[in-house]
Amino acid sequence: MATKYGMILLSVLIFASFARGADLIKPKVLVIATYEVGKDRGDVPGELQFWAERQNLDQSITVPGIAHPLLTNGSGLYAMVSGTTSRSAIALMTLAMDPRFDLRHTYFLLCGIAGADPANMSIGSAAWIQYAVDGDPGYEIDNRETPASWPYGIIALGATQPGQPPPHLDSTPAAGVTDDSAGGVGRVAFQINPSLVAWAYGLTKDVPLADNPALAAWRGKFTGFPNAQKPPMVIEGASLGTDKFWHGPIMNKWGEDWVSMYTRNAAPMVMSDCEDQGVCLALAQLDRLHKIDFRRFLILRTASNFTVPAPGQTPDQSLFNNLANSPGYLPSLEADYRVGRVVTAELVRNWQKYREQIP
Repeated sequence: MATKYGMILLSVLIFASFARGADLIKPKVLVIATYEVGKDRGDVPGELQFWAERQNLDQSITVPGIAHPLLTNGSGLYAMVSGTTSRSAIALMTLAMDPRFDLRHTYFLLCGIAGADPANMSIGSAAWIQYAVDGDPGYEIDNRETPASWPYGIIALGATQPGQPPPHLDSTPAAGVTDDSAGGVGRVAFQINPSLVAWAYGLTKDVPLADNPALAAWRGKFTGFPNAQKPPMVIEGASLGTDKFWHGPIMNKWGEDWVSMYTRNAAPMVMSDCEDQGVCLALAQLDRLHKIDFRRFLILRTASNFTVPAPGQTPDQSLFNNLANSPGYLPSLEADYRVGRVVTAELVRNWQKYREQIP
């Protein structure tokens, strides 16, 4: 019995010693992709494939509770697959609670494809996200049952009609019917560190992005949207994260209004995705726990498709097109890597500087 407890005590001491210090894994930059690398999807590349291949991320670390191992090249650049929708938050929380990792000085780059609002950008383009807005907390009535004067059936918690700002823009009550926001939904719009976003945009705004005749022909269909017809470029704007893969002009109008309302018109909706809200929620909580520094977080989204159908298409026809075969899919993955690598390379190359001082 004494031997048994002695072994347990020894294990505890070894674990405590490991968790205290010298051998902790301290990533300089962690790239977060939302779905698996290409080998898990046949011949279709995933969000992490170009990163894994071109940055020689050939070392893996298994993290209990995360489906895919972390990848690294041994130089301080790490990458992970978080999973899609707001469930991505679970992977970030799981990683940060692993005692082998010290993420307090790590820069996080969430990067992946998304749907572009044709009013504000073209497919194949990249956007540094200034605000990530959570589109999930709200009331909803089926559009077929809403009052005729309503443009859509989604209402902010605390409001009584679409487009009406709630009384708690910065801290939404749980049921939307009380002035006491304690224990409520919390923040809906997350502002990403403005100085860091501006720095990343300044480094990458002139990065040439892939273009081709098929991409030009597709964006040329969107004749009512001048910004949609521009060649791929790097811009700034807001993203709208929801657990639903929504599509169509009615939902797009809601998205634009929702982002405008919760950012107080500070940034237009340029991207729609399913993960930004979950990752922001997780990292904001981890920041409060002093596990990470939210000021070191960036979001880069690249446009694989539009959030509305092309003229002559219905929303359902557009939604159920095979995304991987669409003109914007591969260019958006290429833009993700071309733009993102400029920032990650600078952070790793001058790590001591950026470890001590955030741009």
